[in-house]
Amino acid sequence: MWRRIWGASLWVRLTAAFALVILLGAGGVVTLISLVTARQFEVYVTHDSARWAHWLAPQLAAYYASNGSWQGVDRLITGAGGMPMMMGMSPWEMEEMHRQMMDDMPMMGSDVDMWTGMSLRVIVADANGQVLVDTADDLTNSTLSTSVLEQAVPIMVADRTVGYVLVSPLASANTPETLFLESVTRAVLLVALGMSVLSLGIAAFIARQITAPLRRLAAAAYRVAQGDLSVRVPVSGEDDLARVSVAFNRMAVALEEQQRLRRRLMNDIAHELRTPLSVIQAQAEALIDGVFPPTPENIRPIHEQVLLLRRLVDDLRELALAEAGELKMTQEPLDLARIVRHAVEGMRSTAEQKNIRLVTEIEGAPLEVQGDAQRLEQVLLNLLSNAVRHTPPGGTITVRAWRKENRVYVQVRDTGPGIPPHQIPHVFERFWRGDQSRSRETGGTGLGLAIARKWVEAHGGRIWAESPPGEGAIFTFMIPAQGA
Repeated sequence: MWRRIWGASLWVRLTAAFALVILLGAGGVVTLISLVTARQFEVYVTHDSARWAHWLAPQLAAYYASNGSWQGVDRLITGAGGMPMMMGMSPWEMEEMHRQMMDDMPMMGSDVDMWTGMSLRVIVADANGQVLVDTADDLTNSTLSTSVLEQAVPIMVADRTVGYVLVSPLASANTPETLFLESVTRAVLLVALGMSVLSLGIAAFIARQITAPLRRLAAAAYRVAQGDLSVRVPVSGEDDLARVSVAFNRMAVALEEQQRLRRRLMNDIAHELRTPLSVIQAQAEALIDGVFPPTPENIRPIHEQVLLLRRLVDDLRELALAEAGELKMTQEPLDLARIVRHAVEGMRSTAEQKNIRLVTEIEGAPLEVQGDAQRLEQVLLNLLSNAVRHTPPGGTITVRAWRKENRVYVQVRDTGPGIPPHQIPHVFERFWRGDQSRSRETGGTGLGLAIARKWVEAHGGRIWAESPPGEGAIFTFMIPAQGA
């Protein structure tokens, strides 16, 4: 049974666990209350019995002193005739009290004396412990043991013990005390049972509420596994389950975005390959058909497109290795200021052909870092190439490098048209171009900035773009300084 419950749903297991705790708690409370009540009631009854024994002792002593013996003491104890003298009542008052007790306890029979009606047992013994009177008729003419006599109240006449009196609760299942304890136990048991049922209902409701988000998560995860990445889980509250739902939604958003980027990448690659292949095919067919003679001038377009394809494939391979964490780099101490100067000089002739001025500002050289000189220089060349493409003739490209605390910063600023604000988050994506016409003459392969970001991140750094209105585009990257 427990194995089947444990293998059931989480809601069933939580409800069963709550039920077990509730039943154990209710059983413990009922048992504790019953024991405490019985113990305290026993103390009360014992105290009341002792009070009666101390009350009877002087009355019996007076009887013994007046008669000189215990003869007839049984009538004094069990009959109504002798009780007025002890109780301070008239005979008819005693008879009325006795009759009233019989009316209150009819189940005990018509021959019950007053002591039995009060659920008390009275034992009177002489000085030797010989039982003279026992209202329960069990010990008459027998001798009480020493341990029992120690609990009895001695009857003293002239400083001499002439007998003993012992009053104790009557051992019977139908006594008022027993009936009272049974009623208390029954009431506590009914209250505990009712509260247990109510608590179990509340526990089942709470368990249902707890497991509801998990069921929604399971259904959503199944839909994601089936390819539906648009599914989202409703979030309510701020508890742990709500945080799990938020994490799931973020995961679904990320998966959906990755799927979108993957589809876009496939489309972009197909587009990038189609154009040069179309040029190669058209030029080759023209040569084959004799439209163009096979001169170097007519073969050169084919060669240029092949070089473009080779560069595109190389860039894709570099990007794939970087994203897979398999990019091989050397780690050695470098002076980033020297790399900046070398990259600027390598791009200067290209910039001068477009009448663009290159300015270098290096603060606090040397700028020592740990990394791969070739990769870092390629980052700078990619940024400079991008700036040259988008800077109009007569413009200026400024390259700054400086150190701040434990980081080294390099910034490339141009005086071009800048980047629209809505495009800034996408500038480092694959095949992104500011020129939406996707011309290779103005846009390159569209992988340079994506590769630059991966290389900077591989050095433990970060790269970002800014474009203040009217100030062109600003690309900045940061990497940890040597020993940071």
